[in-house]
Amino acid sequence: MKKNKKLFLLPALAVFTGLFMYCKKPGEETTVDQKLDLKSETNSGLTAKPKKVLFIGIDGCVWKAITATNAPNLKTLMDQSYTSTNALAQVPTWSSNGWSALFTGVGVAKHKASDNSFSGSDFVNYPSFFRQIKTSLPALRTASIVTWSSINSFIVATQDVTVKQNSASDNATETRIIQEITTSNTDVAFCHFDDVDHAGHASNYRTTTQMYMDSVKAVDARVGRILTALKARPTYNSEDWLVVVATDHGGDASHGGASYLEQNAFIILNNSAITPQLVNALPTTATESTAHNISTVDFKTNVYGQLPALSNLNLSATSSFTIEFRARATSATSDPVIIGNKNWASGYNKGIIISNRNGVIRANFGDGTNRLDVDGVDLTDQLWHQVAIVVNRSTQKATIYDGGVQVAEGNISAVGDLESGTAFKIGQDGTGNYSPYFTGNISEIRLFKSALPATSISAYSFTALTSSHPQNADLVLYTKGNEATGTTYNGSLVTPKIDILTKNGAAVTWSALTTPIFKRKTTDYHGAPYLYNVAPTILKFLGIAKPAYYDGSTLINF
Repeated sequence: MKKNKKLFLLPALAVFTGLFMYCKKPGEETTVDQKLDLKSETNSGLTAKPKKVLFIGIDGCVWKAITATNAPNLKTLMDQSYTSTNALAQVPTWSSNGWSALFTGVGVAKHKASDNSFSGSDFVNYPSFFRQIKTSLPALRTASIVTWSSINSFIVATQDVTVKQNSASDNATETRIIQEITTSNTDVAFCHFDDVDHAGHASNYRTTTQMYMDSVKAVDARVGRILTALKARPTYNSEDWLVVVATDHGGDASHGGASYLEQNAFIILNNSAITPQLVNALPTTATESTAHNISTVDFKTNVYGQLPALSNLNLSATSSFTIEFRARATSATSDPVIIGNKNWASGYNKGIIISNRNGVIRANFGDGTNRLDVDGVDLTDQLWHQVAIVVNRSTQKATIYDGGVQVAEGNISAVGDLESGTAFKIGQDGTGNYSPYFTGNISEIRLFKSALPATSISAYSFTALTSSHPQNADLVLYTKGNEATGTTYNGSLVTPKIDILTKNGAAVTWSALTTPIFKRKTTDYHGAPYLYNVAPTILKFLGIAKPAYYDGSTLINF
Protein backbone atom coordinates (compact mmCIF):
# COMPACT_ATOMS: atom_id res chain seq x y z
CA MET A 1 0.00 0.00 0.00
CA LYS A 2 1.42 3.36 -1.00
CA LYS A 3 1.41 5.67 2.01
CA ASN A 4 0.73 9.37 1.56
CA LYS A 5 3.38 11.47 3.21
CA LYS A 6 0.69 13.83 4.52
CA LEU A 7 -2.53 12.38 5.80
CA PHE A 8 -4.66 15.43 6.52
CA LEU A 9 -4.10 18.94 5.21
CA LEU A 10 -7.73 19.91 4.65
CA PRO A 11 -8.65 23.40 3.34
CA ALA A 12 -10.26 26.04 5.44
CA LEU A 13 -13.99 26.30 5.17
CA ALA A 14 -16.31 28.71 3.41
CA VAL A 15 -19.04 28.93 5.98
CA PHE A 16 -21.63 31.42 7.11
CA THR A 17 -23.47 31.75 10.47
CA GLY A 18 -20.74 30.84 12.91
CA LEU A 19 -18.32 28.94 10.60
CA PHE A 20 -15.04 30.17 9.04
CA MET A 21 -14.75 31.72 5.54
CA TYR A 22 -11.93 30.55 3.30
CA CYS A 23 -9.48 33.25 2.33
CA LYS A 24 -6.15 32.48 0.67
CA LYS A 25 -3.49 34.86 1.94
CA PRO A 26 -1.31 36.70 -0.59
CA GLY A 27 1.74 34.64 -1.36
CA GLU A 28 0.37 31.60 0.48
CA GLU A 29 1.55 28.31 -1.00
CA THR A 30 -1.10 25.81 -2.06
CA THR A 31 -0.43 22.07 -1.91
CA VAL A 32 -1.66 19.57 -4.47
CA ASP A 33 -4.24 18.28 -2.02
CA GLN A 34 -5.43 21.82 -1.33
CA LYS A 35 -5.76 22.49 -5.05
CA LEU A 36 -8.01 19.47 -5.39
CA ASP A 37 -10.15 20.67 -2.53
CA LEU A 38 -10.30 24.23 -3.86
CA LYS A 39 -11.52 22.95 -7.21
CA SER A 40 -14.21 20.93 -5.48
CA GLU A 41 -15.16 23.94 -3.39
CA THR A 42 -15.38 26.23 -6.43
CA ASN A 43 -17.59 23.78 -8.28
CA SER A 44 -19.93 23.58 -5.31
CA GLY A 45 -20.42 27.31 -5.19
CA LEU A 46 -18.63 27.90 -1.87
CA THR A 47 -21.26 26.00 0.10
CA ALA A 48 -20.54 24.88 3.65
CA LYS A 49 -19.09 21.43 3.89
CA PRO A 50 -20.93 18.91 6.10
CA LYS A 51 -19.04 18.24 9.31
CA LYS A 52 -18.14 14.65 10.06
CA VAL A 53 -16.16 12.87 12.79
CA LEU A 54 -13.98 9.77 12.82
CA PHE A 55 -12.87 8.77 16.33
CA ILE A 56 -10.26 5.98 16.52
CA GLY A 57 -9.69 4.54 20.00
CA ILE A 58 -6.54 2.51 20.72
CA ASP A 59 -6.76 0.77 24.08
CA GLY A 60 -3.66 0.87 26.31
CA CYS A 61 -1.41 2.62 23.80
CA VAL A 62 1.56 4.36 25.41
CA TRP A 63 2.36 7.35 23.20
CA LYS A 64 6.11 6.87 23.51
CA ALA A 65 5.72 3.55 21.71
CA ILE A 66 4.42 5.45 18.68
CA THR A 67 7.47 7.68 18.49
CA ALA A 68 9.90 4.89 19.38
CA THR A 69 8.89 2.50 16.60
CA ASN A 70 8.07 2.49 12.91
CA ALA A 71 4.54 3.92 13.13
CA PRO A 72 4.49 6.30 10.14
CA ASN A 73 0.75 6.87 9.99
CA LEU A 74 0.28 7.90 13.60
CA LYS A 75 3.56 9.86 13.62
CA THR A 76 2.53 11.87 10.57
CA LEU A 77 -0.91 12.48 12.00
CA MET A 78 0.61 13.67 15.28
CA ASP A 79 2.86 16.11 13.42
CA GLN A 80 -0.08 17.61 11.52
CA SER A 81 -2.53 17.87 14.42
CA TYR A 82 -3.23 19.18 17.87
CA THR A 83 -1.41 16.46 19.80
CA SER A 84 -1.33 16.13 23.57
CA THR A 85 1.20 13.61 24.81
CA ASN A 86 0.53 14.67 28.39
CA ALA A 87 -3.20 13.94 28.47
CA LEU A 88 -4.50 12.45 31.70
CA ALA A 89 -6.69 9.51 32.62
CA GLN A 90 -8.17 9.74 36.09
CA VAL A 91 -7.48 7.26 38.87
CA PRO A 92 -8.25 4.39 38.97
CA THR A 93 -6.75 3.91 35.53
CA TRP A 94 -9.02 1.13 34.31
CA SER A 95 -10.41 1.03 30.78
CA SER A 96 -13.92 1.54 32.16
CA ASN A 97 -12.88 4.89 33.61
CA GLY A 98 -10.91 6.04 30.56
CA TRP A 99 -13.49 5.25 27.89
CA SER A 100 -16.32 6.54 30.07
CA ALA A 101 -14.52 9.88 30.41
CA LEU A 102 -13.84 10.07 26.67
CA PHE A 103 -17.51 9.45 25.85
CA THR A 104 -19.38 11.24 28.64
CA GLY A 105 -17.31 14.40 29.15
CA VAL A 106 -17.29 13.86 32.92
CA GLY A 107 -14.95 12.39 35.51
CA VAL A 108 -15.27 9.23 37.55
CA ALA A 109 -17.01 11.05 40.41
CA LYS A 110 -20.01 11.41 38.10
CA HIS A 111 -20.02 8.46 35.69
CA LYS A 112 -18.85 6.14 38.52
CA ALA A 113 -17.37 3.49 36.20
CA SER A 114 -14.45 2.93 38.55
CA ASP A 115 -13.69 -0.65 37.51
CA ASN A 116 -14.24 -2.87 34.51
CA SER A 117 -17.34 -4.50 35.97
CA PHE A 118 -19.08 -1.10 35.55
CA SER A 119 -20.82 -1.82 38.85
CA GLY A 120 -22.66 1.30 40.04
CA SER A 121 -21.92 3.28 36.86
CA ASP A 122 -24.31 6.06 35.88
CA PHE A 123 -24.89 6.54 32.16
CA VAL A 124 -28.50 7.54 32.68
CA ASN A 125 -27.54 10.96 34.00
CA TYR A 126 -24.24 11.05 32.11
CA PRO A 127 -24.76 9.45 28.69
CA SER A 128 -22.24 9.27 25.85
CA PHE A 129 -21.84 12.20 23.45
CA PHE A 130 -23.90 10.19 20.95
CA ARG A 131 -26.97 11.17 23.05
CA GLN A 132 -26.33 14.87 22.45
CA ILE A 133 -25.80 14.19 18.74
CA LYS A 134 -29.00 12.16 18.53
CA THR A 135 -30.95 14.88 20.31
CA SER A 136 -29.54 17.87 18.42
CA LEU A 137 -28.91 16.36 14.98
CA PRO A 138 -31.17 13.30 14.79
CA ALA A 139 -30.69 12.81 11.03
CA LEU A 140 -26.97 12.06 11.37
CA ARG A 141 -25.74 8.51 10.79
CA THR A 142 -23.65 7.38 13.75
CA ALA A 143 -21.68 4.22 14.47
CA SER A 144 -19.84 2.57 17.35
CA ILE A 145 -17.75 -0.43 16.31
CA VAL A 146 -15.63 -1.93 19.08
CA THR A 147 -13.48 -4.89 19.98
CA TRP A 148 -13.99 -4.39 23.73
CA SER A 149 -17.72 -5.03 23.96
CA SER A 150 -18.13 -3.31 27.33
CA ILE A 151 -18.02 0.08 25.58
CA ASN A 152 -21.18 -0.76 23.66
CA SER A 153 -22.73 -2.80 26.44
CA PHE A 154 -22.47 -0.08 29.08
CA ILE A 155 -21.41 3.33 27.74
CA VAL A 156 -23.04 3.70 24.31
CA ALA A 157 -26.81 3.29 24.43
CA THR A 158 -28.38 1.39 21.53
CA GLN A 159 -30.99 4.07 20.89
CA ASP A 160 -28.30 6.73 20.48
CA VAL A 161 -26.50 5.28 17.45
CA THR A 162 -27.46 4.06 13.99
CA VAL A 163 -24.93 1.23 14.02
CA LYS A 164 -23.58 -0.62 17.05
CA GLN A 165 -21.32 -3.62 16.59
CA ASN A 166 -19.17 -5.68 18.95
CA SER A 167 -16.35 -7.32 17.01
CA ALA A 168 -14.63 -10.58 17.82
CA SER A 169 -11.22 -9.20 16.88
CA ASP A 170 -9.35 -6.07 15.81
CA ASN A 171 -9.35 -7.46 12.28
CA ALA A 172 -13.14 -7.53 12.30
CA THR A 173 -13.29 -4.01 13.76
CA GLU A 174 -11.02 -2.69 11.02
CA THR A 175 -13.05 -4.39 8.29
CA ARG A 176 -16.33 -3.04 9.62
CA ILE A 177 -15.17 0.57 10.18
CA ILE A 178 -13.72 0.71 6.67
CA GLN A 179 -16.99 -0.66 5.33
CA GLU A 180 -18.88 1.98 7.30
CA ILE A 181 -16.89 4.95 6.04
CA THR A 182 -16.68 3.76 2.42
CA THR A 183 -20.19 2.43 1.72
CA SER A 184 -22.36 4.58 3.99
CA ASN A 185 -23.02 8.27 4.36
CA THR A 186 -21.60 8.11 7.86
CA ASP A 187 -21.44 11.30 9.93
CA VAL A 188 -19.92 10.30 13.27
CA ALA A 189 -18.11 6.98 13.63
CA PHE A 190 -16.13 5.48 16.50
CA CYS A 191 -13.96 2.37 16.40
CA HIS A 192 -12.00 0.70 19.19
CA PHE A 193 -8.95 -1.54 18.93
CA ASP A 194 -7.86 -3.78 21.82
CA ASP A 195 -4.76 -5.74 20.76
CA VAL A 196 -2.26 -3.13 21.99
CA ASP A 197 -3.67 -3.36 25.51
CA HIS A 198 -3.54 -7.15 25.44
CA ALA A 199 0.11 -6.95 24.43
CA GLY A 200 0.74 -4.40 27.17
CA HIS A 201 -0.62 -6.72 29.84
CA ALA A 202 1.60 -9.49 28.50
CA SER A 203 4.73 -7.34 28.19
CA ASN A 204 4.51 -4.57 30.80
CA TYR A 205 3.69 -1.71 28.37
CA ARG A 206 7.40 -1.27 27.76
CA THR A 207 8.84 0.22 24.59
CA THR A 208 11.71 -2.24 25.03
CA THR A 209 9.50 -5.33 24.61
CA GLN A 210 9.08 -6.62 21.08
CA MET A 211 5.54 -7.90 21.59
CA TYR A 212 4.27 -4.50 22.66
CA MET A 213 6.09 -2.62 19.91
CA ASP A 214 4.85 -5.06 17.28
CA SER A 215 1.28 -4.45 18.45
CA VAL A 216 1.75 -0.69 18.04
CA LYS A 217 3.13 -1.21 14.54
CA ALA A 218 0.11 -3.35 13.71
CA VAL A 219 -2.43 -0.80 14.90
CA ASP A 220 -0.53 1.94 13.07
CA ALA A 221 -1.01 -0.01 9.85
CA ARG A 222 -4.72 -0.29 10.66
CA VAL A 223 -4.94 3.46 11.17
CA GLY A 224 -3.19 3.98 7.82
CA ARG A 225 -5.67 1.76 5.98
CA ILE A 226 -8.61 3.47 7.66
CA LEU A 227 -7.37 6.95 6.78
CA THR A 228 -6.67 5.86 3.20
CA ALA A 229 -10.22 4.53 2.95
CA LEU A 230 -11.54 7.78 4.37
CA LYS A 231 -9.73 9.89 1.78
CA ALA A 232 -10.95 7.56 -0.96
CA ARG A 233 -14.57 8.49 -0.29
CA PRO A 234 -16.03 10.01 -3.51
CA THR A 235 -17.39 12.88 -1.42
CA TYR A 236 -14.29 13.41 0.71
CA ASN A 237 -13.23 16.71 -0.87
CA SER A 238 -16.64 18.21 -0.18
CA GLU A 239 -16.67 17.10 3.49
CA ASP A 240 -15.10 18.57 6.64
CA TRP A 241 -13.66 15.77 8.78
CA LEU A 242 -12.46 15.90 12.36
CA VAL A 243 -10.24 12.92 13.05
CA VAL A 244 -9.72 12.02 16.71
CA VAL A 245 -7.29 9.40 17.98
CA ALA A 246 -7.00 8.70 21.69
CA THR A 247 -6.20 6.04 24.25
CA ASP A 248 -7.90 5.30 27.57
CA HIS A 249 -4.85 5.01 29.87
CA GLY A 250 -1.10 4.56 29.93
CA GLY A 251 0.84 1.72 31.47
CA ASP A 252 3.54 1.00 34.02
CA ALA A 253 4.02 -2.78 34.20
CA SER A 254 0.21 -2.83 34.32
CA HIS A 255 -2.49 -0.20 34.85
CA GLY A 256 -5.28 0.61 37.27
CA GLY A 257 -3.06 2.45 39.74
CA ALA A 258 -2.17 6.07 40.35
CA SER A 259 1.31 6.43 38.85
CA TYR A 260 1.84 9.10 36.21
CA LEU A 261 2.83 6.49 33.63
CA GLU A 262 -0.53 4.78 34.16
CA GLN A 263 -2.41 8.09 33.93
CA ASN A 264 -0.46 9.40 30.93
CA ALA A 265 -2.59 9.13 27.79
CA PHE A 266 -2.62 10.96 24.46
CA ILE A 267 -5.14 12.85 22.34
CA ILE A 268 -4.78 13.66 18.62
CA LEU A 269 -7.19 16.11 16.91
CA ASN A 270 -6.92 16.71 13.16
CA ASN A 271 -8.98 19.13 11.08
CA SER A 272 -8.34 21.93 8.59
CA ALA A 273 -9.21 24.52 11.23
CA ILE A 274 -6.62 23.18 13.68
CA THR A 275 -3.11 24.57 13.70
CA PRO A 276 -0.63 21.76 14.45
CA GLN A 277 0.41 22.01 18.09
CA LEU A 278 2.28 19.72 20.45
CA VAL A 279 1.15 19.89 24.08
CA ASN A 280 3.71 17.99 26.11
CA ALA A 281 4.52 19.79 29.38
CA LEU A 282 5.51 17.25 32.02
CA PRO A 283 4.08 17.42 35.54
CA THR A 284 6.07 18.71 38.48
CA THR A 285 5.51 17.40 41.98
CA ALA A 286 6.06 18.52 45.54
CA THR A 287 5.78 16.18 48.52
CA GLU A 288 4.07 17.28 51.73
CA SER A 289 4.73 15.40 54.96
CA THR A 290 4.02 15.64 58.65
CA ALA A 291 6.61 15.32 61.43
CA HIS A 292 6.83 11.99 63.21
CA ASN A 293 8.99 10.64 66.03
CA ILE A 294 8.87 7.02 67.09
CA SER A 295 11.09 4.29 68.51
CA THR A 296 10.02 1.10 66.77
CA VAL A 297 11.21 -2.34 65.64
CA ASP A 298 13.58 -2.78 62.73
CA PHE A 299 12.07 -5.51 60.56
CA LYS A 300 14.72 -7.43 58.65
CA THR A 301 15.77 -10.94 57.73
CA ASN A 302 14.66 -13.39 60.46
CA VAL A 303 12.65 -10.74 62.35
CA TYR A 304 8.86 -10.61 62.03
CA GLY A 305 5.71 -10.26 64.10
CA GLN A 306 2.80 -12.59 64.76
CA LEU A 307 -0.77 -11.57 65.55
CA PRO A 308 -2.97 -13.73 67.78
CA ALA A 309 -5.97 -15.61 66.45
CA LEU A 310 -8.71 -13.03 65.91
CA SER A 311 -11.99 -14.94 66.14
CA ASN A 312 -14.11 -11.80 65.73
CA LEU A 313 -12.44 -10.78 62.45
CA ASN A 314 -14.66 -12.37 59.80
CA LEU A 315 -12.99 -12.82 56.41
CA SER A 316 -15.82 -14.70 54.72
CA ALA A 317 -17.11 -13.85 51.24
CA THR A 318 -19.85 -11.66 52.71
CA SER A 319 -17.96 -9.81 55.46
CA SER A 320 -16.27 -6.40 55.23
CA PHE A 321 -13.10 -5.39 57.04
CA THR A 322 -10.33 -2.77 57.17
CA ILE A 323 -6.58 -3.21 57.64
CA GLU A 324 -4.54 -0.11 58.52
CA PHE A 325 -0.84 0.23 59.21
CA ARG A 326 2.06 2.64 58.97
CA ALA A 327 5.01 1.38 56.94
CA ARG A 328 8.45 2.61 55.97
CA ALA A 329 10.39 0.47 53.48
CA THR A 330 14.16 0.57 53.10
CA SER A 331 14.25 -1.80 50.12
CA ALA A 332 12.33 -1.81 46.83
CA THR A 333 13.14 -5.23 45.40
CA SER A 334 11.06 -8.39 45.07
CA ASP A 335 7.74 -8.65 46.97
CA PRO A 336 8.26 -9.06 50.74
CA VAL A 337 5.16 -9.15 52.92
CA ILE A 338 4.11 -6.26 55.13
CA ILE A 339 1.10 -8.05 56.59
CA GLY A 340 -0.62 -11.25 55.55
CA ASN A 341 -2.30 -14.47 56.60
CA LYS A 342 -1.51 -16.90 53.78
CA ASN A 343 1.20 -18.71 51.88
CA TRP A 344 2.61 -16.14 49.44
CA ALA A 345 3.92 -18.83 47.10
CA SER A 346 0.87 -18.07 44.97
CA GLY A 347 -1.51 -15.13 44.86
CA TYR A 348 -4.34 -17.60 44.27
CA ASN A 349 -3.84 -19.19 47.69
CA LYS A 350 -6.63 -18.46 50.12
CA GLY A 351 -6.06 -15.36 52.22
CA ILE A 352 -4.64 -11.85 52.14
CA ILE A 353 -1.18 -10.49 51.47
CA ILE A 354 -0.18 -6.82 51.56
CA SER A 355 3.30 -6.72 50.02
CA ASN A 356 6.00 -4.26 49.03
CA ARG A 357 6.17 -5.22 45.37
CA ASN A 358 9.24 -3.54 43.92
CA GLY A 359 8.56 -0.45 45.98
CA VAL A 360 4.79 -0.27 45.48
CA ILE A 361 2.20 -1.75 47.81
CA ARG A 362 0.19 -4.60 46.32
CA ALA A 363 -2.94 -5.80 48.06
CA ASN A 364 -3.56 -9.40 47.04
CA PHE A 365 -6.73 -11.36 47.79
CA GLY A 366 -7.20 -15.03 46.88
CA ASP A 367 -9.82 -17.68 47.58
CA GLY A 368 -7.95 -20.71 46.25
CA THR A 369 -9.34 -20.31 42.74
CA ASN A 370 -9.62 -16.60 42.00
CA ARG A 371 -7.44 -13.64 42.90
CA LEU A 372 -7.47 -9.84 42.88
CA ASP A 373 -4.38 -7.62 42.90
CA VAL A 374 -4.66 -3.90 43.61
CA ASP A 375 -1.50 -1.80 43.37
CA GLY A 376 -1.23 1.57 45.07
CA VAL A 377 1.14 3.23 47.51
CA ASP A 378 4.67 4.15 46.40
CA LEU A 379 7.14 3.32 49.19
CA THR A 380 10.34 4.19 47.34
CA ASP A 381 10.66 7.60 49.05
CA GLN A 382 11.48 5.78 52.34
CA LEU A 383 9.02 8.00 54.21
CA TRP A 384 6.42 6.59 56.55
CA HIS A 385 3.10 5.93 54.79
CA GLN A 386 -0.21 5.56 56.58
CA VAL A 387 -1.96 2.86 54.56
CA ALA A 388 -5.55 1.66 54.72
CA ILE A 389 -6.94 -1.37 52.87
CA VAL A 390 -10.74 -1.44 52.89
CA VAL A 391 -12.74 -4.43 51.67
CA ASN A 392 -16.40 -3.53 51.37
CA ARG A 393 -18.51 -6.56 50.51
CA SER A 394 -21.63 -4.40 50.05
CA THR A 395 -20.06 -2.54 47.14
CA GLN A 396 -17.59 -5.34 46.27
CA LYS A 397 -14.74 -2.83 46.25
CA ALA A 398 -11.22 -3.26 47.59
CA THR A 399 -9.77 0.21 48.11
CA ILE A 400 -6.28 1.45 49.04
CA TYR A 401 -5.68 4.77 50.83
CA ASP A 402 -2.40 6.59 51.40
CA GLY A 403 -2.52 9.30 54.06
CA GLY A 404 -6.30 9.27 53.97
CA VAL A 405 -6.47 9.73 50.19
CA GLN A 406 -7.77 6.99 47.89
CA VAL A 407 -5.08 5.86 45.45
CA ALA A 408 -6.41 2.61 43.96
CA GLU A 409 -9.48 0.41 43.83
CA GLY A 410 -10.48 -2.98 42.46
CA ASN A 411 -13.57 -5.16 42.20
CA ILE A 412 -13.45 -8.09 44.60
CA SER A 413 -16.76 -9.71 43.64
CA ALA A 414 -15.05 -12.70 42.00
CA VAL A 415 -13.00 -13.51 45.12
CA GLY A 416 -14.74 -15.34 47.93
CA ASP A 417 -13.68 -16.51 51.39
CA LEU A 418 -10.31 -15.11 52.54
CA GLU A 419 -9.96 -17.13 55.75
CA SER A 420 -6.74 -19.11 55.39
CA GLY A 421 -6.75 -20.77 58.79
CA THR A 422 -3.41 -19.12 59.52
CA ALA A 423 -2.80 -16.18 61.84
CA PHE A 424 -1.75 -12.83 60.41
CA LYS A 425 1.92 -11.92 60.54
CA ILE A 426 3.76 -8.67 59.91
CA GLY A 427 6.99 -8.70 57.94
CA GLN A 428 6.23 -12.26 56.80
CA ASP A 429 3.56 -14.36 55.09
CA GLY A 430 1.32 -16.79 56.92
CA THR A 431 3.92 -19.56 56.85
CA GLY A 432 6.67 -17.42 58.38
CA ASN A 433 9.08 -18.80 55.79
CA TYR A 434 8.81 -16.43 52.84
CA SER A 435 11.97 -14.99 51.36
CA PRO A 436 12.87 -12.18 51.28
CA TYR A 437 11.76 -10.70 54.57
CA PHE A 438 10.38 -7.16 54.70
CA THR A 439 13.07 -4.62 55.60
CA GLY A 440 12.01 -1.39 57.22
CA ASN A 441 9.49 -0.48 59.89
CA ILE A 442 5.84 -1.28 60.56
CA SER A 443 3.74 0.35 63.27
CA GLU A 444 0.25 1.73 64.06
CA ILE A 445 -1.46 -1.53 63.07
CA ARG A 446 -5.27 -1.41 63.16
CA LEU A 447 -7.81 -4.07 62.20
CA PHE A 448 -11.54 -3.37 62.03
CA LYS A 449 -14.38 -5.81 61.38
CA SER A 450 -16.11 -3.31 59.10
CA ALA A 451 -15.39 -1.24 56.02
CA LEU A 452 -14.34 2.16 57.34
CA PRO A 453 -15.69 5.15 55.45
CA ALA A 454 -13.22 7.54 53.83
CA THR A 455 -14.05 10.19 56.42
CA SER A 456 -12.85 8.01 59.31
CA ILE A 457 -9.71 6.96 57.48
CA SER A 458 -8.80 10.55 56.69
CA ALA A 459 -9.57 11.84 60.19
CA TYR A 460 -7.22 9.34 61.90
CA SER A 461 -4.43 9.06 59.32
CA PHE A 462 -1.96 11.19 61.26
CA THR A 463 -3.16 10.70 64.81
CA ALA A 464 -3.50 7.80 67.21
CA LEU A 465 -6.86 6.10 67.65
CA THR A 466 -9.03 7.02 70.59
CA SER A 467 -12.22 5.58 72.01
CA SER A 468 -14.10 8.38 70.24
CA HIS A 469 -13.30 6.88 66.84
CA PRO A 470 -16.67 6.50 65.02
CA GLN A 471 -16.06 2.78 64.42
CA ASN A 472 -14.38 2.05 67.76
CA ALA A 473 -16.90 -0.72 68.44
CA ASP A 474 -15.59 -2.56 65.36
CA LEU A 475 -11.93 -2.36 66.41
CA VAL A 476 -10.40 -5.85 66.61
CA LEU A 477 -6.70 -5.05 67.08
CA TYR A 478 -4.69 -1.88 67.63
CA THR A 479 -0.99 -1.66 68.40
CA LYS A 480 1.07 1.53 68.17
CA GLY A 481 4.44 -0.23 67.95
CA ASN A 482 6.22 2.50 69.91
CA GLU A 483 7.35 0.56 72.98
CA ALA A 484 11.07 1.28 72.25
CA THR A 485 12.20 -2.00 73.81
CA GLY A 486 11.23 -5.65 74.28
CA THR A 487 9.61 -8.16 71.94
CA THR A 488 5.98 -7.08 71.99
CA TYR A 489 3.71 -4.53 70.34
CA ASN A 490 1.20 -4.02 73.14
CA GLY A 491 -2.51 -3.78 72.53
CA SER A 492 -4.24 -0.41 72.86
CA LEU A 493 -8.00 0.15 73.33
CA VAL A 494 -8.46 -3.59 72.81
CA THR A 495 -6.57 -6.55 74.29
CA PRO A 496 -4.79 -8.34 71.39
CA LYS A 497 -1.08 -7.67 70.98
CA ILE A 498 1.63 -8.59 68.47
CA ASP A 499 4.64 -10.73 69.41
CA ILE A 500 7.92 -9.94 67.68
CA LEU A 501 9.62 -13.22 66.73
CA THR A 502 13.09 -14.11 65.46
CA LYS A 503 14.84 -16.99 63.72
CA ASN A 504 18.41 -18.19 63.29
CA GLY A 505 19.81 -16.19 66.18
CA ALA A 506 18.61 -12.81 64.95
CA ALA A 507 18.06 -10.08 67.56
CA VAL A 508 15.14 -7.66 67.88
CA THR A 509 16.40 -4.10 67.55
CA TRP A 510 14.55 -0.81 67.90
CA SER A 511 15.39 2.48 66.23
CA ALA A 512 14.46 6.01 67.27
CA LEU A 513 13.27 7.52 63.99
CA THR A 514 12.44 11.09 63.03
CA THR A 515 11.37 10.22 59.49
CA PRO A 516 8.20 12.15 58.58
CA ILE A 517 4.92 10.62 57.43
CA PHE A 518 3.98 11.13 53.80
CA LYS A 519 0.91 13.36 53.64
CA ARG A 520 0.28 14.06 50.02
CA LYS A 521 2.03 14.63 46.74
CA THR A 522 0.92 17.82 45.05
CA THR A 523 1.25 17.61 41.30
CA ASP A 524 1.11 20.50 38.87
CA TYR A 525 0.08 19.13 35.49
CA HIS A 526 0.55 22.52 33.80
CA GLY A 527 -2.84 22.56 32.14
CA ALA A 528 -2.64 19.09 30.62
CA PRO A 529 -6.00 18.01 29.19
CA TYR A 530 -8.07 15.23 30.70
CA LEU A 531 -9.73 12.55 28.61
CA TYR A 532 -13.11 14.08 29.42
CA ASN A 533 -12.16 17.06 27.23
CA VAL A 534 -12.63 14.99 24.05
CA ALA A 535 -16.45 14.74 24.14
CA PRO A 536 -17.02 18.54 24.38
CA THR A 537 -14.47 19.04 21.58
CA ILE A 538 -16.44 16.74 19.27
CA LEU A 539 -19.70 18.47 20.16
CA LYS A 540 -18.17 21.91 19.61
CA PHE A 541 -17.00 20.86 16.15
CA LEU A 542 -20.51 19.69 15.27
CA GLY A 543 -22.03 22.94 16.55
CA ILE A 544 -23.73 21.30 19.53
CA ALA A 545 -23.66 23.00 22.93
CA LYS A 546 -22.07 20.86 25.63
CA PRO A 547 -24.29 19.86 28.56
CA ALA A 548 -23.98 22.07 31.65
CA TYR A 549 -22.89 19.08 33.74
CA TYR A 550 -19.77 18.37 31.67
CA ASP A 551 -16.47 18.50 33.53
CA GLY A 552 -14.56 18.95 30.28
CA SER A 553 -14.34 21.86 27.85
CA THR A 554 -13.43 21.94 24.19
CA LEU A 555 -9.73 21.77 23.40
CA ILE A 556 -10.22 23.63 20.10
CA ASN A 557 -12.26 26.77 19.52
CA PHE A 558 -13.64 25.82 16.11
